[in-house]
Amino acid sequence: MTLRSVSVFLTAIILAAAAPAIAQPSRGSWEVSGGGVFVGGFDLGSATAELTSNTGTSGGPFTYFDTDNRVDPGTGFLGRIGFYLTRSLAIESGIRYTQPKLKARISGDTEGAQNITAEETFSQYVFDGSAVWHFRGSGAGRGGLTPFVFGGAGYLRELHEGDALVEEGVEYHGGGGVKWWLGARGRMGVRAEAGLSIRDGGFDFDDKRRVVPVAAGSFFWVF
Repeated sequence: MTLRSVSVFLTAIILAAAAPAIAQPSRGSWEVSGGGVFVGGFDLGSATAELTSNTGTSGGPFTYFDTDNRVDPGTGFLGRIGFYLTRSLAIESGIRYTQPKLKARISGDTEGAQNITAEETFSQYVFDGSAVWHFRGSGAGRGGLTPFVFGGAGYLRELHEGDALVEEGVEYHGGGGVKWWLGARGRMGVRAEAGLSIRDGGFDFDDKRRVVPVAAGSFFWVF
């Protein structure tokens, strides 16, 4: 998923509208949702493994091998619980779990070993909170569709295979989506959304922020 496709998706959901309006959550309602999520990958750049020369020699460290590294996209699950402060504004908290793969292509070995790609699957958790604004005026919320936008922040926790190493960080996110209400009472339905996730910390070779696309689909229930 590219930034252009995310932009097209968000534009489409804001323009969503059709025939008669249905019932909507009121102030004080709760919403529970759960479903699947896709999180994009990112390039970690190159790194060099160096060996230190013997004591007393004039030479500095020399390269043992080089690596080109990246985190592949991952899929997983998410769950949320939200509370409607007004008919349009809700706050929610949730958890997102994925298992992306870290791939390192090893080349240039000084002992002449063949180039190989090493892989490791790690567990990624995001515990977050968001504000959600639902568009209910100007024709929105008709035909069982309610467009919305959201934004928030969370805690990032990553565990390497065997839980041998833990990495932590902060996550920021924003985007939009649409809720498709099922039935005339408008108490349950399907939620689709897309946006950007900015991670600061977690597993990385460089101390920098990474921006990745995120898309999710889930079922929800309002009570």
